[in-house]
Formats: sequence, C-alpha cells, structure tokens
Amino acid sequence: MNRVRFLSLVASLTPLLAVGVPEVSAAAWSVAEQPELKQALEDAPALQTESLGEPARGVNVWERWLVPNTDGKSWDLLQIYFKEYYGPTWLYAVDLGSGDVKKQRLPDGHQFYLSGRALGFDGKFYIATPSRRTGNMHLFVYDPATNSLEERGEIVQGLGGEVRPLAVGPDGRIYGTGSRGNQVGLYIYDPKSSKVVKDFGAVGPKHPNGAWSRYVLGVDDTHAYIASGMIPAWYLVAVNLETGEEKVLLESPTERVMDIIESFPSAYARITQDGASDKEYWLYHGAAIPKINDKPPWPKRDSPWAKAVPKPEVYFDQIDPDENGTAMVWYRSRKDAAQAPDLRSSRREEAQIGKSEIRNPKSETEAQGWKSIRLEGVNTYPHRINPLAVLPDGRLYGTGEDYVGTFLFNPRTGETVYCGPRVGLAPYTTIVCEGKLYLSGYSGGHLFVYDPARPWTLGKGGPPGSPAPDQGDARSNPRYLGDFDRTTRVGLMHSSALGADGKVYFGGFGLRHYTGGGFGWFDPKNGKLDGFWNPLSGYPVHRIATALGGKQMVISTTKAADELNNNQAPEEAKLFVYDVNAQKIVREIVPAAKARTTGMITEASTGRMVGLTVTGTEYGKPGSGLLYGVDVTTGEVLFRKPLPWPVSTDDHWPHWVDPSYEYLDLVLGPDGFIWTYLKNILVRIDPKDARVNVVGKIDPVGHVTFVGNDLYLSGPEQLRRIRNIASPR
Repeated sequence: MNRVRFLSLVASLTPLLAVGVPEVSAAAWSVAEQPELKQALEDAPALQTESLGEPARGVNVWERWLVPNTDGKSWDLLQIYFKEYYGPTWLYAVDLGSGDVKKQRLPDGHQFYLSGRALGFDGKFYIATPSRRTGNMHLFVYDPATNSLEERGEIVQGLGGEVRPLAVGPDGRIYGTGSRGNQVGLYIYDPKSSKVVKDFGAVGPKHPNGAWSRYVLGVDDTHAYIASGMIPAWYLVAVNLETGEEKVLLESPTERVMDIIESFPSAYARITQDGASDKEYWLYHGAAIPKINDKPPWPKRDSPWAKAVPKPEVYFDQIDPDENGTAMVWYRSRKDAAQAPDLRSSRREEAQIGKSEIRNPKSETEAQGWKSIRLEGVNTYPHRINPLAVLPDGRLYGTGEDYVGTFLFNPRTGETVYCGPRVGLAPYTTIVCEGKLYLSGYSGGHLFVYDPARPWTLGKGGPPGSPAPDQGDARSNPRYLGDFDRTTRVGLMHSSALGADGKVYFGGFGLRHYTGGGFGWFDPKNGKLDGFWNPLSGYPVHRIATALGGKQMVISTTKAADELNNNQAPEEAKLFVYDVNAQKIVREIVPAAKARTTGMITEASTGRMVGLTVTGTEYGKPGSGLLYGVDVTTGEVLFRKPLPWPVSTDDHWPHWVDPSYEYLDLVLGPDGFIWTYLKNILVRIDPKDARVNVVGKIDPVGHVTFVGNDLYLSGPEQLRRIRNIASPR
C-alpha cells in the first residue's frame, strides 16, 4: 500500500480525522509506514540503568505552631518535621520555659499542614485534619502539661478538604469546617464531653470545581461565618447555630480573595478590591457591618490566648537539620527583644573605628537576649527526583519532591553536592538563559533565578544577626523574581521556551479558581513579568515550544470549561501560534478533531512541528498514540500517524501530577532524533519521516535528560544513568 492510500484509509477509519480538520498534505512530509511497530514494542528489551545514589535528601520544616503553657508564663514551640504531607511526620515539642524537648512520631495518613487549629479554654490545643484513607475528619489534642499529642480519632464522617479551620466560640466549644464535595461543612465539638454535639452537614452555595473554605472560621454567640469558594465566586456564609438557617452575607469574584480574621468573641471579613483599598466588615449576629473603625460592635471578652505572656520571638534559620540530624531553634522574650542594643548601630561604630575583626557572633546573640535549644535526631529522607536541568558547565541541577533536597551532580566526577532546601515552589519547568537557570511551577507561577556561578544562599542562615538574605534580595541565590498569576491566572507554570527577543516564555494552567490556561514572559533586561489568559480561557497550557528560531511560540493545550463561554468546554484542543514580534496570537491549528489534548510538541525542522498526542477524546480513556506534523507558518496539518501503543502509563494524561511523575517529553538527543516514551518504552523518532525506533523498556519510568551521549533519569529516589545510549549524528 502506498503512503497516500494508507493515510486515506486511516482518515476513513479514525474518528480523530473527522469533519472540520484540514486535509493532510500528501507531499509535504514523507512519513514512514511501520506495520511492524506493534511487535517491536511488544518485544522491547529491558534497559539496565546505573544507580548514582539518592541525592535529593531532606525533610520539610515549614509547619510549626506556638502554644502557651498553662501557667501563662512561657510557650511551647510545636515544630513539625515531615517527609511528605501524609508522613512520616514527627513532632518536636520544645518547651521554651524549661528547655525540654520531646520527640513524638505522629500517625501516618494525616496531613498536619493546613490542619485546623484552635486553643481551647481548657488550655489544650485542638487540631483537626482528615484521614487520607477514609476522607473523614479526625481530631488531635496537644496538652502543654505533658508536651504530647493525643489522637482522639474520627469525629465527623464525610468531611475533609484541603483547608479545614477551627475556631473556639464564646461558649467554649470548638467549631470546625472543611469540604463536603462541592460545598463546605460545619460542626461543633464540645471539649467537655469530648464529642461532636452537632453536625450541620453541607452548607452554603455549591461550587462546580469543588469547595474550599479560607484559612479562618469566625464564630460569635449566634452564628458561624465561613468563606466558601472558589468557582464561580467567593461567598461569606452565615449559619445560625440554633436553627441551621443559612444566608450569604457577601460575595466576591473568584480572583478577589475573601478572608476572615478572628477578633474574639467574633471576627471580621476582608475582601480584596481591584486597584482599591480592601473592604472590611464586622461579622456579628448574622450580619456583615461595614468596618469604619477598630471598635467592634460586641462587648470585649478575653480569649483563651489572653492569659499568656506575649508570644516570644523565634528565629528559624537553623531549623533545617544538618547532615548529623541536628537543628537549632533560637528564641527570646518580647521584653528581651525590646531591651536589646541596636546591632546595626554597634557594627557601624566598629566600622568607623576599624574593629570589625573583633566581632564575636556568640557574644552578639547573647547580648541580644537570644537563647538556643538543640533538636537532635531529626530524621531526613530520600525523595523522588523532579526533572533535571543541565547547567552551562555541564552539571545537573536537581530537586526533590515535597519541597526539599536541591542538589548538583557533576557527570564528569560523579560528585553530588547538596545545596540546601528547595526554593519556595514545586518546579515544573526550568530553562537556561544567559548562563542562569530560571525555574517556575506551582503555586501561582512563582519565578526564581539561580546563578550557578555564585554560592547558594537559600536556607544557609547562621545564628540570629546572620540570617540568609530574603529570597527577593539581590544577594539571594536563588532569587525570587515574582509571580505570573496576576496577569496569567495560572496556578502552575508547566513549560518554558526562549524567544528571539531575549525573553523567557512560560505556559501553564489554573488550579482551583480557574480552569483555563495562561501564557507569560519574563524580560531579563528590565526584570518585568507580563502575560495574558483571555484567549486561553478553556485551553489549559501544558507545553510551549519555539519555532522559526524563537520568532514564534507554539502553545499546546488541553480543553476545559471556558468561563468566557458559559463554562462550556471547546470541542477540541488547539495549537496556538504566538508571534514574538507582533506580540499576539496569529494562528490557531487543530491537529486532530475532537482531541482532548494536542500533547507534546517540538520543532522538527524550520517552521515544522511534530506532536505526540492521544486518540481518545474522553478524560480517562486515552486510546492509543497519534503522531502529527504541522506547518506553523500556514497552519496546515502535514501528516497524522496513528500509533499502536498508548502514550502514557497514566490514563488521565495530561493533568496535574507532582513534578517527579512528569516523565513525558519530546527531547532532542545528540543523535538528532526526538526521544520520548510510548507508555514505559523508550523510543526515538526520526524527524525526517516520523519513524519510531524502539530503544527499550524503562522501569520505573523517568524524565529523560542528556549529557553528551549519556541519558539521565528522574522519577524515583535513585538518580539513574544509561551510558552511551545515543551516538551523535
């Protein structure tokens, strides 16, 4: 069968080649037929990898709480160390009054990050978080008298959620919320009887994308107040505690966040405004009262926190454990802080008289009133490895899953250097520009830049008086540059590319509050970020790639609910072509009719893109793979080549997963071929004729990165390598 007849037969048999899609140009791209490909994939040999150790090691440290001791004279620091959200989790209860430290292993399967927390009138600290196994709400109680945490077990069925705040009411009972599918919930826990005395079930408006509360819940003597969101809007819901009657007091667009701030024995609401001052409202007896001054409409009452001395000042720059599992916490009372000499003035005087060499950091911290407590035996863990980046000097830059473990690996020497904790984002995309590495991802499209020619400073703080530079400070390395969410509405930047104009371009998609895509750019010359989202509402961006030497950016999408079209999803995913000079989208291309995604893309030759997507049109039903080629200058579809094999091990690809599970890409190898996977089988695609060459099976899969002819794999905790797998063309 000749190629033209073959493609015509495919067009008649494959739903993807239905009405509304440009005809394939028979002479434009000579595509190899491969009737033997399925058998070759079935017979793929297992590839052996070399283990290079577990370089991404560490522990999360950023969850901690301060609880007053029952005598009211001192405080406990509850420092939470955890490998990942659901464990292993360790509590270090540090009594800042006595200096005692108590280490306790907390139950697995509970996410203490974002847990609800409230101090009861009995002096105990109440913590609510759902079980991962059941999704039902559980309660934990910390007792400062024993410096230990007790699990009270399941208290509310069917209530979970990512955010689940608690508040103590003026009646001394504990009030809690969370998510019940597409609505928030409400319940009352009585510390005296140690049980839930009322479960209101689901309350407030329904949210099609799932319901979230904000981080604080408000309660007075008649009503509870819950912020309920995110799509189509945020609502301030008041619930009558006696009758259960609900009413919406305030409403705010999705992008204008609504917060509740406790002000015992009630609360007030704050709503951000677009370019104007925030609006604030007292929440009292079921009403939202505009806040014109700081005098609340209710009688003053003492909260459970009132009997404690002021919170101490605590310094956490050395809370990360060293290689021996030792950390240090520094603290001082507010009184000592107020009486401490001005360290900056002292150093200016030293500089003037030339005595800076006599500085004694230990004496300085003591003079400032600081005291320290050592935390020993802090457990650290190996973590899954996110996709790697090749630095200009040939070293590999890597990060661990769960916000920990940045490392550098030198392929020439085999040396691994641990840099420190990861920058404040989950990095989904990295790209080198002018010798520096730019990183973006989750959440909000944070953007950081790392200069490999300078020492790493993030998380390298010394004792008080010698902190690490703020992440946005010019001295910080890596350095925080800004967020893309304001102009692009992304919750996650997923892909990046370099433009001919010298800018770094990024594409991503919204999370929770927005279902569409966003496209942005950073200009290293002036340090400005910008972007847009409107043309991509309904089209989450998963890949971008350059064409024509960076003069055009090709944006690959999936389809989703379009808020600009009554939340209706488009019929099919598209490629969008953005012209860098014109600064606008100049072309839209539909590679396959009814396709859920346009998949992965890369430029095969000047102006010609090759893409790899799936034939399935429904989420969770991917079908098999589909290779295609398009001309971005004309929008013409040059070929479609159905493949006899799935693209991903994940039936729902592409969608939001943790970055270490992002293994699919189209990677140009040193042999001139395009390397990727078909499910768990590594293949090479010849850009000249789209011939798929089977390399072998990888188990477990990992994102492919080349250094010379050697292939490196991310994914599991082990950094892996296959030497000399590719020969330069």
